[in-house]
Amino acid sequence: MGGGRKIKQGAAEVAPIFRSRKDGGATREEEDGREYDSDSSDRSRTMAATPLTKEDLRQLLSDIKANMATEFDRHLTPIREGLIDLTHRTSTIEEQLDLTVTRTTATENAITALQEQLRQLEEAQEDLNNRSRRNNVRIRGIPETVTIEALGPTLRELFCGLLPEATPAELLLDRAHRALRAPMPNATQPRDVIIRVHYFHIKEALMQAARNTPLQIEGHQISFYQDLAPSTLRKRRELRPLTQELTRQHIRYSWGHPFKLQVRKNNRTYTLYNTAEMADFAESLGLDPTTLATDPNPRRHDRGPPPRNAPPTAPARQIPNSPRIRADN
Repeated sequence: MGGGRKIKQGAAEVAPIFRSRKDGGATREEEDGREYDSDSSDRSRTMAATPLTKEDLRQLLSDIKANMATEFDRHLTPIREGLIDLTHRTSTIEEQLDLTVTRTTATENAITALQEQLRQLEEAQEDLNNRSRRNNVRIRGIPETVTIEALGPTLRELFCGLLPEATPAELLLDRAHRALRAPMPNATQPRDVIIRVHYFHIKEALMQAARNTPLQIEGHQISFYQDLAPSTLRKRRELRPLTQELTRQHIRYSWGHPFKLQVRKNNRTYTLYNTAEMADFAESLGLDPTTLATDPNPRRHDRGPPPRNAPPTAPARQIPNSPRIRADN
């Protein structure tokens, strides 16, 4: 076999690996400097005396394969069962995940719809609140020395001076009271006075006359404001940086109901409904949003918009028969 020497034992041919070693032949153990012990020599002689045939090798290989298959099957069966269980659990998780995604999407859509409904309800409630206050006037500056008993006569004198052509019956007030908070002991700013004028056109006439007539009571500047809902005041306060910039650039604007800010520029009207869109709205007007100044004291404007008094050249309306009230020129 392969050019090596062949030894015949009977009728069977023996492979070189199983041949008996002659004294002159060098073994691998001898080449490595080692010698067979007596047991190894005996096993070699036994193998040489009983040579293996090809059929024996085939049978041996078949037995080895069978043993390996048995061992592999014994060790792989738990792994196979674990993979089957893992596959089932993965499929179940994927089904539950798909169901969760579907439910989450439906929930998000429902939340979005509810948020929109809530926004509409809040706007409707705010509009109703402001409509219920449309006859109200918030007067700022009346000193705390004017008591509740003297508040009615003082207001009548003030209104008669602003609208001398109106009759006492037309100047009817449904109610008048201070703002519902405790007076501050050392506060320089008195509490506002809130009144409800019975006739809407008289209320509008009073507001217009107050804009054109600077008034004082006991040295306190008197200002008239429209009484508004707290939510409307909060939104106006959030937009105050924008309105300040519009005022600085002499751009006209006005407030609307339900809440909106309308700006007139270059013969076009721009309307803002959501305070969160102030930056984008400023860009549409050609303003730089980064230049919008922030109000250092936003709570200062909670009760209403800034005073809109006339310029110094505006004519002052004299208020007769009132030693406590005077009009400044």
